Amino acid sequence: MTIPVDSPSYFFSPGNWVGDEGRSGKIFRQTWNPGAYFRVSWSSASTNPTAAITMDTSSYPEGINPPKISYNLDGIWKIDVPCDREIRLEGINSRIKQHDLTVILQTSVQTARWGGEGASGSNVMRFTGVQVDEGSIPVPTTPLGKWALIIGDSITEGNGATALSSYSYLLAQALRTQGYEYGLSACGYSGWLARGDKPPGDVPGYYSVAGSVNGSGGTYNDAESRWNKIDGNRHSLLDADGRLSAYGGRGQEPALILINYGTNDGLRKSNPSDLKASINQSLEALRKSAPDALIIVLVPFGQYCAGMLREAVELRRNANPSDSRISLIDLGPGVARSLTPKDPKERSFGDLHPNDRGAANFASLLIPQVMNAMTNR
Repeated sequence: MTIPVDSPSYFFSPGNWVGDEGRSGKIFRQTWNPGAYFRVSWSSASTNPTAAITMDTSSYPEGINPPKISYNLDGIWKIDVPCDREIRLEGINSRIKQHDLTVILQTSVQTARWGGEGASGSNVMRFTGVQVDEGSIPVPTTPLGKWALIIGDSITEGNGATALSSYSYLLAQALRTQGYEYGLSACGYSGWLARGDKPPGDVPGYYSVAGSVNGSGGTYNDAESRWNKIDGNRHSLLDADGRLSAYGGRGQEPALILINYGTNDGLRKSNPSDLKASINQSLEALRKSAPDALIIVLVPFGQYCAGMLREAVELRRNANPSDSRISLIDLGPGVARSLTPKDPKERSFGDLHPNDRGAANFASLLIPQVMNAMTNR
């Protein structure tokens, strides 16, 4: 038997998924976001249990390696598994009755993921169900009470680190201990203005502003912005009231938003005035779309756009003294220096992208500050 995607036994990471009926449906769930996940549980009476993940791989472009997943079945992880029409699950524990599966989109080639003009991306994970033994009973899943939206570029996507080792994954697991699910919305090459995925990139910048003067005014281009969208196929991240929504319904706003942008804007020399306007205006848009969320602006590990980010957060605090729900976290220039020594042999924490050691060290510095901001909001 197959557990269909609309079964209450599933939980899908908030803000990451679309389906055959908008953000839901009965046939499939689809995501392009590395770090997106789902959970499902079932009870089996079989003494020799089997299971398989089924996917629709018909859209994959020729010449591009398919996305890879990691999955945890009954407490055992398996990583670097290419997406395929059927993935037979290994490591099913026959001594227990209830089986718990978590699947994470681990990585994908940074191209053809966004889509546009009425079509979703082709280089995506399209999940159609889990096949289990006949007579198995799906077990309803109970999600955690809140959710965090983690936004960023290739560093947040996990480039440079191996599976389950990025700073964003480690932060997300810490948040789970505090009762948070999470949605990871990260795209390589992207920034506040910088377009994402391999240049020229089909993923819009986070919040597109052009024609500003000294960081003020300018024209916002919604079609060239992704802050309020899931993909290029008009799937909105907002509900009918213009609020950020986990699954499209009202009252599903994130409790925490963390943004790690600025690296690609600095490297690609985005227009300084428009960049400043983008940061300021996007923080205003996020506040309107999630009035009660704690918003944390993370200065990139390489210190890109650090001054502009500090100024933006200070400006919001001064203009909105009653809003105590915005914070800035800066791990400091020492972290930047650890990634940029002149001698490659000294780059024990990575280069532009933190390696496993760098990601673990940065996460150990970041997590307490995030928890402190959550406590003192």
